[in-house]
Amino acid sequence: MNSYRIIDSHTHCYPPAVTRDPRAWARTQQEPHWAQLVAPLNKASIQGWATPQQMLAAMDEAGVDQAMLLGWYWENEATCRWHNQVIAEWVKIAPKRFIGFAAILPNKNVLPQLEFAQRLGLRGVGELHSGVQQFRADSSAWLRLAEWCVAHGWPVNLHASESAGLPHPGRVATPLQDFVDMAAATPALNIILAHWGGGLPFFEQNPRLRKILKNVYYDTSASPLLYQIEIFNNMVDLVGAEKIIFGSDYPLRVYPRQCKQADMSLFVQKIQKDTELQATDYQAIFHNNINRLINATAATG
Repeated sequence: MNSYRIIDSHTHCYPPAVTRDPRAWARTQQEPHWAQLVAPLNKASIQGWATPQQMLAAMDEAGVDQAMLLGWYWENEATCRWHNQVIAEWVKIAPKRFIGFAAILPNKNVLPQLEFAQRLGLRGVGELHSGVQQFRADSSAWLRLAEWCVAHGWPVNLHASESAGLPHPGRVATPLQDFVDMAAATPALNIILAHWGGGLPFFEQNPRLRKILKNVYYDTSASPLLYQIEIFNNMVDLVGAEKIIFGSDYPLRVYPRQCKQADMSLFVQKIQKDTELQATDYQAIFHNNINRLINATAATG
């Protein structure tokens, strides 16, 4: 039994209409990038699927108390609005277990999108992708989104591709400098960079950058697909446990050889057994850091 609570800050959810035939659904919705990721034509998919009940069972098995349901970085505003309704429906099924974040397309309608998501009861934004959704740190829509999120206490989760690595289907670059510029432009915005920030934590060794990135956090989603488990120890040394947030990327199969179905427990077990962190570090990474951001959301929003 864990001596600390666990929040999985990076999960995704889709209804049966999507999971029955992902490529056909994506063609209808004009979402080719998502299809390339979850159902590549010339490579076996590692994407898993789960109903709300299956996800709750996976959380129970892993000892996870709550999960943040992230929106996807859709290419169309209509898909974002649809997905936010799906997420809100999941939250209603288990309001004490699920926390909803909003799929948003940073475009000219970004403020109505945010207000719609807020009315649905969602509590943050993300996952966004600057490369796929075509925005940058100086984009007017992004700046409006960032300012609104600061005013309402909403964190923003951004996809971060590793700046050097092996190619994979659907990989689109996210320049690290853009993240620095985003943090500099809106210093009060709490930014969560997925997938360990694509290597950005290394550059926090520059004290001037570290000051700019003071409200930037790094989630651990999809870590087993990218890095050895020692990354936890290394990142704690680089930026401190207070900057790291646990996320699994469930229902993505991050251990595709061991797990043929969506699983959350193996990753949690390996973090607990195969890393050498202090109890306070585990508490920060698994719960305290993201809980602080969520509580700020509840207090402001």
